[in-house]
Amino acid sequence: MRTFVEKIQQFPENLKQAWSVGFVFMYNGKTFQHFLARQWSDQQIRAYFQENHDSLSTIITHPDLRLKEVQVDHYPDWIVVVPY
Repeated sequence: MRTFVEKIQQFPENLKQAWSVGFVFMYNGKTFQHFLARQWSDQQIRAYFQENHDSLSTIITHPDLRLKEVQVDHYPDWIVVVPY
C-alpha cells in the first residue's frame, strides 16, 4: 500500500503549489478537481462524500504536512487532500 506522501506525488507541482485552506483537492485516477469548502468541519466534508458520492469516508490528519487525507470507502483509489 502506498503512503499518503507517495499518493500526493501524483498531483502536478503547479497544483500542489495552489493548495490552500478552504479547498478540497481530488484526483480520481482520471482528472484533478477541487472545490470550495471554506470553514467546513470534518463532519461537513464527510457529509459531502456521503451525499454526492454515496460513500462513507474517513479523515486522517497529517500534521507534519498540514494536510488531511480523506479516504472515500467506495473509491479507495481516489486521492483527496484537504489543506489546513
